[in-house]
Amino acid sequence: MNKYSEKLSAMYNKYSKYLNKRTKQGGALTLGLVMLFIGAHAPVQQAVTTDVNITPARTAGVFATVSTLEVNAVESAELISASSEVTVVAATTDQVEPNTDDVYDEWADTVMANVDDYLSIRAEASTDSEVIAKLRAGDTATLVDVFDGWYEIESGNAHGFVSADFCVTGIDAYNLALDVCDSYATTDVAGLRIREEASEDAKILKVVSKGTKLIVNSDAESVDGWVAVTSGDASGYVKADYVQVDMESGEAITLEEEAAAKAAAEEAAAKAKAAAQAAAAANQAVINSADDVTLLAAIIQIEAGGESYEGQVAVGSVVMNRVRSGSYANSVSGVIFAKGQFSTSRMSSVISRGPKASCIQAANDAIAGVDNTGGATHFRRAGNREGLIIGNHVFY
Repeated sequence: MNKYSEKLSAMYNKYSKYLNKRTKQGGALTLGLVMLFIGAHAPVQQAVTTDVNITPARTAGVFATVSTLEVNAVESAELISASSEVTVVAATTDQVEPNTDDVYDEWADTVMANVDDYLSIRAEASTDSEVIAKLRAGDTATLVDVFDGWYEIESGNAHGFVSADFCVTGIDAYNLALDVCDSYATTDVAGLRIREEASEDAKILKVVSKGTKLIVNSDAESVDGWVAVTSGDASGYVKADYVQVDMESGEAITLEEEAAAKAAAEEAAAKAKAAAQAAAAANQAVINSADDVTLLAAIIQIEAGGESYEGQVAVGSVVMNRVRSGSYANSVSGVIFAKGQFSTSRMSSVISRGPKASCIQAANDAIAGVDNTGGATHFRRAGNREGLIIGNHVFY
């Protein structure tokens, strides 16, 4: 009898992918009847016990598994009688109650697409059927049923069929999720310390508040009692007792949801562009309204606002030396706004608030012809460049 059990189990394992739950249920019960029949015609008194290894379809609905079958056959002069003890495990709820001691049990009904981008979810179990949604890499779905190489799934607002050839389930789905999904550690206490090493004596890199969501650093060395995390530019360890670690996966997206999201993103981008254009126009209007003194004073403040008065005059002199040189634009605005020459991004805000008095005075002096640089047309932060050093700048 063990020989038959082994053959049946092997056949089940080979073809289970193509059986739906109703077929599995009927097959399991049929197997029980076959075993009873064999036991009833045993020629001699014997006790036979066999374990039938049938992995249940962990899907919504009812499943039944004949887990142990014991047959006792007794031969008499006129009758061969048989008694049997059959243990049937059945579930009538939507899902078998998971074993909370097993970390993988919660993934028993989980499906993930083992793809780089996405897997099409179809209305029916056929490649000719309409695509209604996408199960993207990193998304999880609940297994509803199995149909001849197809999985019926639910995820988010999507309910349909995906090809089993491109999916993983159960423990395999869990292992894939570890690779493609991000994990986060949420702090349970206030003032949690992120340490440089997994030790209470290690240097404290950062202190975070209760409820802070930290990225789990799966590439770091694993240390019992500690969780490797990243927060901003700080990467270190926190005590595992003070955080709740969760894996974050996505849900399938219907084609309607995808279209709506795309439209919303395009609308947001258009609004942002319009706002940027309006701001630029407003800034330009401010700049256009400024006279040469104000423009020069503003660029002096941006480039040398923290320098001495001598250093401020020197920057103004560089601008005016260019205006008068004939090699550059012949206007203050033309020199200042020449591409890549001066830092003009803050011009409108400085003009709107009004340049500092010292910068206005330096601008007036430079326009009047004061030049303390000896005709320099360039300046930069003092360093290896040779030239006239005034404050933190070298002029040449």
